[in-house]
Amino acid sequence: MTSLRLGTFNVWGLPETFGFGDDVSSRMREIASRLEASDLDVLMIQEAWTEEVRTTLGEGARRAGFFVADPPGANGGLMTLSRRPIVEAHFERFGFRGDPERLASGEFLGGKGFQSVVIDGERGDEARRISLVNTHLHARYRRARPRLNSAVRVAQLLQVLRHLAKTEGTVVIGGDFNCSDEDLEYAVFAGLSRAFELGGGSQHPTLSKTNYYKRHRTSEDKRIDFLFVRPGSDVTWQPSDARLLFAETARIRDIDRSLSDHFGFRAALSLTPVVQPVAASSASPPDPRALALAEELLALGDAEASRRRAFHLSSAGTLATVAAAAVMVRRAPEVDRRHSLRGALTSAAWLSVVPAAGLGALGYFDGEGKRGAFDDARAVLAELSRRDPRATA
Repeated sequence: MTSLRLGTFNVWGLPETFGFGDDVSSRMREIASRLEASDLDVLMIQEAWTEEVRTTLGEGARRAGFFVADPPGANGGLMTLSRRPIVEAHFERFGFRGDPERLASGEFLGGKGFQSVVIDGERGDEARRISLVNTHLHARYRRARPRLNSAVRVAQLLQVLRHLAKTEGTVVIGGDFNCSDEDLEYAVFAGLSRAFELGGGSQHPTLSKTNYYKRHRTSEDKRIDFLFVRPGSDVTWQPSDARLLFAETARIRDIDRSLSDHFGFRAALSLTPVVQPVAASSASPPDPRALALAEELLALGDAEASRRRAFHLSSAGTLATVAAAAVMVRRAPEVDRRHSLRGALTSAAWLSVVPAAGLGALGYFDGEGKRGAFDDARAVLAELSRRDPRATA
């Protein structure tokens, strides 16, 4: 039997320079100091955005005896720590990104995605290696349109599902899903992945008013940080010991403060080999209701991407028309006291050209990128549908 103590934790390691994060350096040192006493076998970390944060946590993890999956290059703020040797680690960026004009939200520049990691089996048994997926999904894309938020996260989850479809054996998926078990995207993922959540869904809220940094929160407490297992056909599984992680406080600047604006979540997982593995053909097919819901949400997201593209291109056209009109007036013969007006129109022409070009490029490249992400997600969904005989009955 294989036993793993698993954890996921959004450390809120944003840059302090522009006020995006609070007490970051102090909190990272506190988290790093607690790793040595931790009994976890695996810890999936999100929002380790800066080099300072990654260095502090990485050094603390190695002192505590963890191996660290932190390959160079793009990382989406993700790190994975493992007591077992790490065989391989890769990062895949999500096709869907945030809106470039909403830089303050961080979703466009953050480059979120998922990190796939393979760790050694017990006593180096290659046949018992475990695959891990550490992810951080998009936060609120449109505050007033929750179904659009769900559409974006479904597109990202389908990218994760494409990876799962190519991965054999048992996979543990964890991270900050930015949704609760009551949201549509959770239902889609549960219905299509054949993965099981390890902690009872809404139990153990990781966003809570009891957190120092969320003490002014007005909405209900909820959990948005999850651990799932997609068991291989050669094992049975049993979860246990689900509870909050890193929910204690630390004395920082003379106040007892939380270690992040999230609490972490942890659970234990036992995997027992079976004598007669389940045949692949008898595995549970995707839920047809999840397929239909995913298709509906992807259509909504694609329509919004098309609307944004059309809007930006139309705005670019309007500004280009203003610029052209101003140039025409500038070329007209000078009459009476219109010299100053012509000068103003010349300035307006130049001032219109730059945003017209910018909006045109924004409309084309951002719109095409978003539509491409939804097209890719729809292709994954079509492949999943072909695996479900009920979908074509």
